[in-house]
Amino acid sequence: MSIPDPPLGAYDSQPDAACAPSGPGDEDLPGPRTRTGTFSLTAGALAMAMGGCPWLPAAVFPEWLRYFPLYLIVPMGICALVSGIGALRDMRGLPDPARGRARAGIALGAVAVIVPVGVVVWGIWVLNSIHG
Repeated sequence: MSIPDPPLGAYDSQPDAACAPSGPGDEDLPGPRTRTGTFSLTAGALAMAMGGCPWLPAAVFPEWLRYFPLYLIVPMGICALVSGIGALRDMRGLPDPARGRARAGIALGAVAVIVPVGVVVWGIWVLNSIHG
């Protein structure tokens, strides 16, 4: 059984000498895949969307379901940052790669990390100024 070749542009990949066919039957294996930033964009968008969960209607969603995603904002933002930076590094040297998804994921991930950390720092500062 042979694996059909993917259509042109299905995924950005460069042939690699380490993945060259080495024996009989190996020539049908697909080449290495390059990350395109889709996971980074998805993780960043989910991290930003989780910030709106407390405003979901209380009559429909239980309280724990409305507030639990707040604990996942920073980890999802970090995942978006790390995977976006990795995707940009993988795309380095490729002819005309589409870097927009990785860059958007990095931007959304950075906002998803910076805003909650800033709110916590601001809250600590306000509480210290009240009691100080």
